[in-house]
Amino acid sequence: MFFRRVLANFVDIFIFVAITVAMFVWVLPFFVPIPEGEYMSLAWAALALVGVAGFTLVVQWPFYLNNQTVGKAFFRLRLKSTNDTRPLTAIIILQREIFAKIFTMYFMCFPVLWGSQGYHDVACETEVEVY
Repeated sequence: MFFRRVLANFVDIFIFVAITVAMFVWVLPFFVPIPEGEYMSLAWAALALVGVAGFTLVVQWPFYLNNQTVGKAFFRLRLKSTNDTRPLTAIIILQREIFAKIFTMYFMCFPVLWGSQGYHDVACETEVEVY
């Protein structure tokens, strides 16, 4: 299951990078020309990042509703709650993805290398299972 989790993570990263490249290279320059000046360039970059986050959420949200990400669905993995009193929701999965990919840059995922739960799984009370 370890290799499935790693490959599922690579699929999710690939989707995020592909959306980022598409947003910065093709989509945003087509609709909004790159402005002149330092502050306008920062505003353009902020708009592009919001677009990347929003489009990534649109792509992943249907999978979150099934307790998965795109990568986990591809490798037949699913998330489940380790807390019996709290059901797993799409918002919890989104929180888990933010912890794992954006804020920690994978430092929280190192325990997975040794077969234990990642800190992002512990914090969100989730675990990955094969279905």
